[in-house]
Amino acid sequence: MSLENIIDCICKEATNKDSKKLEELLEQLYDYESAKILDIYPYQIKSNEKYSQVEVFFDELEMVDFQQKTQDYHSYQKSLEKFERFFELMWLKSSEFYAFYYLPDPLYKDQLYYKVYENEWGKITPKDLTEGTFVNIDEYTMLISAVTDHLHLHFILPEENIVFSGNGLAFLIYSQHNLELLEKVANTEGLYIR
Repeated sequence: MSLENIIDCICKEATNKDSKKLEELLEQLYDYESAKILDIYPYQIKSNEKYSQVEVFFDELEMVDFQQKTQDYHSYQKSLEKFERFFELMWLKSSEFYAFYYLPDPLYKDQLYYKVYENEWGKITPKDLTEGTFVNIDEYTMLISAVTDHLHLHFILPEENIVFSGNGLAFLIYSQHNLELLEKVANTEGLYIR
């Protein structure tokens, strides 16, 4: 099946709300290498040494970073806010905006990712953690709770025939359409599509 057909099927199944079929189709996306990347950098940083000096991941932060608002905290928050704003604009433009995600299993409530974002986890955590979760993002707080770097996440925009996949401060973009508008929005928010 071509990438375009898979994206069409994903968007159709999202509209039909068939989460089992949707999960199978989303797994097939990773067979394709033609995805674009939504990132905070306009190019791939090839030096791991340089990259490790500038990139801050949530997992590298400690509770003291959040309590004392350290430089690493500000760097992380600044990057996260760019993605939040980008997806906010995509959400506002779309009449249908879905998310499919996997929660950590088990969900450790004593871990930093849970303690810091406990309110957000409450908004997106279903009662049954055994499978992926499929939701229609119809509230702004749900959207912002989902944009994080500790969830394996897919945003599905059926009208645009676009699927975003990510689990960090970068997202793969699966689309066969012109991404000119997305590039403009990304650039405005300090992000890049490459």
